[in-house]
Amino acid sequence: MTKPTFLDAVPVGRIFLALNNPRHEPYETEAQAIEYLCEHENVHALARDIAKHGINPLERFALLPIDKKKVGRPDASYTSAEGNRRICAIKLLNDPDLAPARLRKSFERLAEQWTPVKSVPAAVFTDADIVRIWLQRLHTGAQGGAGRKEWNADQKQRFDGGSKNKLALEILDYAEAEKFITKSERKGRLTTAQRFLGNSILQEVLGIDASNPDEVVRTRPKEEFDVLLKRFIKDLLEGKEVTSRKNREDIVKYARPLNGLAGVTTKRIEPESLAGNASDGTGKRKAPRRKPQQPQHAKHVQYEDEIFTALKALGNAKLSSLYHSITSVDLDPHTPLLAVGTWSFFETLTALAGRNEGVSLDAWLSKAKLASYGISGDSVSSLRSAMVQIREFGNTTKHHPVAALFSGDQLNNDVCTLKVVILKAIEEAAGKGA
Repeated sequence: MTKPTFLDAVPVGRIFLALNNPRHEPYETEAQAIEYLCEHENVHALARDIAKHGINPLERFALLPIDKKKVGRPDASYTSAEGNRRICAIKLLNDPDLAPARLRKSFERLAEQWTPVKSVPAAVFTDADIVRIWLQRLHTGAQGGAGRKEWNADQKQRFDGGSKNKLALEILDYAEAEKFITKSERKGRLTTAQRFLGNSILQEVLGIDASNPDEVVRTRPKEEFDVLLKRFIKDLLEGKEVTSRKNREDIVKYARPLNGLAGVTTKRIEPESLAGNASDGTGKRKAPRRKPQQPQHAKHVQYEDEIFTALKALGNAKLSSLYHSITSVDLDPHTPLLAVGTWSFFETLTALAGRNEGVSLDAWLSKAKLASYGISGDSVSSLRSAMVQIREFGNTTKHHPVAALFSGDQLNNDVCTLKVVILKAIEEAAGKGA
């Protein structure tokens, strides 16, 4: 078997995307391949991860030389046999002008925090049939043990288990430093605290942003955050309203009235680190950690041309108008308004798709419904969770005298997550002649 040539620094500018990659139909130009990969293969999310963490050091790129005689020479050019998405993401971070027009500004923002990568490590194959063997090992399943075997649910839990209670640990550390709770009082409370603090509605009410797994931040002024956290700690210690026996609905019912506590307003601030402004338990303030550069927040609910085209074909003016509005109006400062508008959009769409009056959005989006849409596996719980949040945030914002959704990023993420459901529901509505 012909062995590959291992190169530690192949210039990115000398690597071209494979136009006949298995991920898509053959294309004639690299621009067409970039368009497809951005629209259908999550290249933007990959670029965001690369911008934050760098290139995965566990994986080399597999390349095929355009001229076999030039392998390893400075003027050699290659096509990507393995790593097409990664090369695409790096190219767009290096030069955002290559991105599709709709995503160009977003890639420009990512590139602001990016030091361009000039070269990447690669294994260069001169025989395409040989590289196919290794691509098969990577991408076509376990193959009886010869291929890459995915972790099962238990194995994933063992791997992630160390971070399971990280949010509650950081909140309780802060509370102890502020003398809201003592070390002895904390014993045996971690699991219950995590059960509650892991709820997105309670996080929103308290003003906790846990989207960055490396650091928990607050989005309320410290005085208001402390008022809310003191109440939560008090209830945790009393063990009546905050107990391990409460389910998700109980936690939401507990969270909503907290917005009405004395001294709590609707004011939100740029995220600030909990670790950087808690005391050390002796009354002295800890030296603030250097504040990390905050990621860009979503300015609008992400517009999807595929959804707009499907809605236009459906011919429902209300849905088209709602979709236009929720993807056009600025999330800041109009998140509460958009939460209600998004809720209305999903209520209308699912009704046209056959949801009976009195059936909630998340009850309608059952496992059976998702299965009928051809959706199963790990994505089911994520889709249903996003729909629950759309309903709860919209309903709460519209009807509660104080509580409302203020996290535009969360709303945007939920709508993006539900894209496949939106398209399937439009298709079902069209089939019913809606």
